[in-house]
Amino acid sequence: MKGTRVLMVVAVGLMLIQSGCGSESTARVGFLSDYSRLRTESSTSLRYINQQALARYSSFVVDRVHVHFHSGSKSQGKLTQQQINDLTSYMHANIVVAVKNSGKKVVYQPAPGAARIRVALTDIEKTNAVNILPQASLIGAGLGGASMEAEIIDSMTGEQIGAVVESQKGSRIPFSNLGEWTTAKKIMDDWGKRLQQRLQ
Repeated sequence: MKGTRVLMVVAVGLMLIQSGCGSESTARVGFLSDYSRLRTESSTSLRYINQQALARYSSFVVDRVHVHFHSGSKSQGKLTQQQINDLTSYMHANIVVAVKNSGKKVVYQPAPGAARIRVALTDIEKTNAVNILPQASLIGAGLGGASMEAEIIDSMTGEQIGAVVESQKGSRIPFSNLGEWTTAKKIMDDWGKRLQQRLQ
């Protein structure tokens, strides 16, 4: 009975930590050119998209992915430069594939009819599910995650066409064969697929 109470206290404590970080999930780091058009899509996502304007663009400049950790990030100062390079390169490759798979072109210079895609990772959490209590897994603790700010702007004028501030946590995944960035990369894959759908 005592052991059960301890586990319940741990689980509740983790839930409070999660809920206390809710505002950080859509924390703003000043990367976007404009935040005023963003609207709440969910508790972890703010979004703006002018789909009609986006449809007019046939090519995209894909900027290198930046890292701007928000003030509540636990990863700030803990990632090596090599880890940052690997994760930003992975995200950049996802964006390039998304553009190409949508039937659009990737270009390297601003031009009429070309938009620019800008992305910043604002938090990256390691996948550490093997070290947590089963009760904690129910709320996603230790399962990793990632947050970002991204926008699409006209490459000539800088006018914002779409923007998103979003955070995702890990889901209830098996506690085996997990690399430390498995969840973060799966989330980046998901972001890439959604970008492709938008562009199509």
